[in-house]
Amino acid sequence: MKWYPTLSAALLLTGLASLSAEAQTKMPPRRPAQPRPRAAAPIGLTMKDGFLVKDGKVMVTRDAHTEILATETSVVNGTKISPAGVVTMPDGTTTTLKEGDYMSLTGRLTTMAMKAEQDSLMQLAKNGKGKVKMKKK
Repeated sequence: MKWYPTLSAALLLTGLASLSAEAQTKMPPRRPAQPRPRAAAPIGLTMKDGFLVKDGKVMVTRDAHTEILATETSVVNGTKISPAGVVTMPDGTTTTLKEGDYMSLTGRLTTMAMKAEQDSLMQLAKNGKGKVKMKKK
């Protein structure tokens, strides 16, 4: 029974010695790779899918492809938009899109005035003015 602890210690030391004796090979350095160019929308156009008025033309973006709207198109909620920028809502009301107005493919309309109001509220929040009281229209 006296040889059992000696044998265990010898096996343990042999195992540790074999682990430390492994050679490490140095990997060759990596070659620098050029970053892939990112797809970018033309200046002033949006990458969001939807309709945008730019330079007096209604532009439609679908799956990051932007083109001029050629025919009247209907969106998910039943809203119709013509190449002239006339929007007919499902309830029959009509409006004309102005420069910078945006309509999503689901039919949500965002005007430049709405964007300006949102931007001004965001600026107030960033400046730390605290709560902002809105005037009722």
